Amino acid sequence: MQVTTHNNIAAMRQRMEILFHLYPWVQMVVFSELAPHGPVIQHAQPAGGTIESDLCDLARSFDCWLIPGSYFERDGDAIYNTTPVIDPAGNVVTRYRKIFPFTPYEQNVTPGSEFCVFDVPEIGRFG
Repeated sequence: MQVTTHNNIAAMRQRMEILFHLYPWVQMVVFSELAPHGPVIQHAQPAGGTIESDLCDLARSFDCWLIPGSYFERDGDAIYNTTPVIDPAGNVVTRYRKIFPFTPYEQNVTPGSEFCVFDVPEIGRFG
């Protein structure tokens, strides 16, 4: 998917429509880093903001696990490169904040401090 510097969620939905038309048995979809909104720090939003809400709607619509790539998350004065993990019901089960931001490109991005591990029932543990 070609990532632009604005909202790419409609393009993500279109890709998922094609994917599920061709492969209806898919249980998890993974997009690339910064896919939802591109590499623009000025688009940073708090966790649970409109970007994440739209992504939760996508997971729920397609009844799949969704790892939608990351977006820039604002938490107070800090900005993180964050990837939510969303279950088929549209709930965020965990978030990963990138531990090693790519410098100099992400020089204003705060490093995360924890690894991300989550369980998918009847499939296994991811992390």
